Amino acid sequence: MFIFGSIFGSGYWVGGMHSQQIMYILQEEKRILSEEKNDGQNIMIELRADSQTANVRLEQLRASYDELLSDGPMRDLVTLVRNQIDQGVDAKRLESVILSARPPQNCSDPESKRFVVATPVYKGPSSKAAIPGGISVFGKGLSSKNSKGKKEAWFDPNQPVEITFQAKGKKPTMKNGVLPIHNSMIVGDKEYRFTITAGSKSFVKVTFDHCDYP
Repeated sequence: MFIFGSIFGSGYWVGGMHSQQIMYILQEEKRILSEEKNDGQNIMIELRADSQTANVRLEQLRASYDELLSDGPMRDLVTLVRNQIDQGVDAKRLESVILSARPPQNCSDPESKRFVVATPVYKGPSSKAAIPGGISVFGKGLSSKNSKGKKEAWFDPNQPVEITFQAKGKKPTMKNGVLPIHNSMIVGDKEYRFTITAGSKSFVKVTFDHCDYP
């Protein structure tokens, strides 16, 4: 009887110890899971904060980019450079060309001359503007029409014209379009800049200057 009681007591004690161990293990697992959950929540909070910071930085960069390219010429220049690179032009070559550009130097005062624009109806002598440096400027256009629809000898300044720039010993350059028309050309060590505008009846005015080149 004593032996049976001892065995029963020992079994009860061992069972109690086993139960305590299981409870301890379960509590540890619960604690670890709770810590992992808290760590996961902290990581999520940090990730959200990093994401918000990145979004703010992105908006700042976008605003800076838009401000930088808000000016039309700058946006056009960036588009032109991108297109040239996409077409295979070497970026170093573009860089060299851009760095070689500089503001005009030693420019002359603007001067003006005029010439008669030829039309299909015009029967007078040929007319051109002789520019110092061996450059001739002349052109042709469409006839104006009177109230009866009949063509006149003078050109219609509201219609496209063709202006020819001819430097001595070089191929002519033609520009087509509605006035005003702008053009520039290199002759020797000078860059000539032209603006063609409508003048009095039959005439256009050629305003020009020249600067050192390069």
